[in-house]
Amino acid sequence: MSVLNKMLRDLEQRQHSGGVAAPQPDSLSRDDSRPLWLNLLLILSAILLLFAVYAILNRPDNQPQPVAADTQIQAGTEQPQAVAEPELTSVATLPVVPAMAALVATPAVSLGSAEPELAMAPQPLPAQTGSIEQAAPAADTVEADTSNPVATADTQTSRTDTAPAVKQAAAVKVEVQRSAQTAAQKGAALQQQAVQAAQSGQLMQAINLWQQVQAVQPLQATAYLAQARLWLQMGQPQRAEQILQQGISAGADTADVRLLLAQLYAQQQQWQAADTVLPAQFELQQYPEYYGLKATVAQQLGDSFAAQHWFGQLIVIQPQQARWWLGAAVAFDQQGQRQQAQLHYRQALQWGEKLSAESRNYIQQRLAATE
Repeated sequence: MSVLNKMLRDLEQRQHSGGVAAPQPDSLSRDDSRPLWLNLLLILSAILLLFAVYAILNRPDNQPQPVAADTQIQAGTEQPQAVAEPELTSVATLPVVPAMAALVATPAVSLGSAEPELAMAPQPLPAQTGSIEQAAPAADTVEADTSNPVATADTQTSRTDTAPAVKQAAAVKVEVQRSAQTAAQKGAALQQQAVQAAQSGQLMQAINLWQQVQAVQPLQATAYLAQARLWLQMGQPQRAEQILQQGISAGADTADVRLLLAQLYAQQQQWQAADTVLPAQFELQQYPEYYGLKATVAQQLGDSFAAQHWFGQLIVIQPQQARWWLGAAVAFDQQGQRQQAQLHYRQALQWGEKLSAESRNYIQQRLAATE
């Protein structure tokens, strides 16, 4: 120990004697320190490196592939998973079209889902050849079984059913028009034949032809009127009455048909039946004879006020018709109104050029009685 202490003392003495000072730690630290610009450059380089790494990590190519969608597709189609991985095949040998068809038709990817990119973006092709070959028939099955019945079935049905329906309606319309024209032409030909038969005196043949017209055009009143007149010409008013009633029941309810039927009842003095057949449902100006008979029937039934009403209406529209003046005069005479009766009797004589001798004699008698 003493030797060591001696050596240390000698060393210190030599250092002091030589004038060489030992380097201080602060001077060494100042000599070895880096410049400030170098430190800033290193910090900026580190920041740029971090941004580059962050950008690389967030690139679209580094997004997680939709393996889960592929798994859902395979689960939806219920394809059995392979136990052992077969060897990888090249991309050129993969059936791309069936795989994409299976992806689009799979119900696991819907249009209303939160990730629509799965249905539109191209999916990575699976590496297993056996699973791809099995996915193709599965896609066809899914398209057939999982189609939307509201969006596809209804539209397809409406498109396929609209055109035949329109064509069928047009065909029916054309057919109805053709049948109507054919019925009208056939009816006109039969009418001409019936008129010719009646003019030649073949009354039964004419009736048979009018019956054919009635069968072709059941709503035409001409066929019933012609048959009734032919039956009356043959002296069978009951048959005429039957055919007229048949026409009213069939829908040929016209003023002419009812007027002829009421005239038949009036000839038989069936005034109540005649009054029932003559309802006030037609225009007075178009059918004055109809309402003239109605006023006469009311007068025969003792209803002088109804007769006066209808005869007064007829005088307004046909003032030169002596029959209406005479009927109104009789109605006033029945009511005891002598002045009105005389006035209407005189008007009947004034316009009564076509009155019968019996009617003229009756007027003269009533004028003498009411003076």
